[in-house]
Amino acid sequence: MMILTIIGGASGVGKTSLLKSLADIRQINTGDLFKRAMILGNRDDIKKGDWSVYEEDVASDMAKITIESIGSGQDIIIDTHFAAKIFGKSYRIGLREEYLRQFGQAILSQESIAIRVVLVSTDPYLLLNRRRLDSSRNRELVPSDCYNDLRSNDIYSRRYSHTLRMEAGKVNLKCDIEYHVVDNDDFDFAQKQLTIILGR
Repeated sequence: MMILTIIGGASGVGKTSLLKSLADIRQINTGDLFKRAMILGNRDDIKKGDWSVYEEDVASDMAKITIESIGSGQDIIIDTHFAAKIFGKSYRIGLREEYLRQFGQAILSQESIAIRVVLVSTDPYLLLNRRRLDSSRNRELVPSDCYNDLRSNDIYSRRYSHTLRMEAGKVNLKCDIEYHVVDNDDFDFAQKQLTIILGR
């Protein structure tokens, strides 16, 4: 059975670093898909504009790449944010439910697929410190934004899981869909958690 893992969390929480140890699994980053669709030079510029205009295209690309990967017998990981800022202001779900449903309908038509929805979280002050130390990215450096980013990703990650479960139920498909939270306060421990979740 092939595994699709949708892993997300607040910007700077460390999910991409965690995924480096799983380089043998095909990985796509929704930030890269949005960046390409919006013709931007920097992924950090996505949240400054109206990325919602490109959601449908990104969801379609996600589905195509996932189906191609599953069809060729490869597990796949989607590296994303369950919540993201729009126009640099408020947080909202990374993909509206209508597009999540479309994505679900497309991938659930595949046989022998298991889905893991994984939220990577951490302490807000650890997140703030990580953002301060990462000079390569343009991120908010205030405690309240770290808290709001973590909280929004927590809320919307559950919506991702729920929506995919609902789509599976509509077609009476007993798809193995699991929801997990990986606490990345300790990187080594978080890495072990993620490895176990993915059955590596």
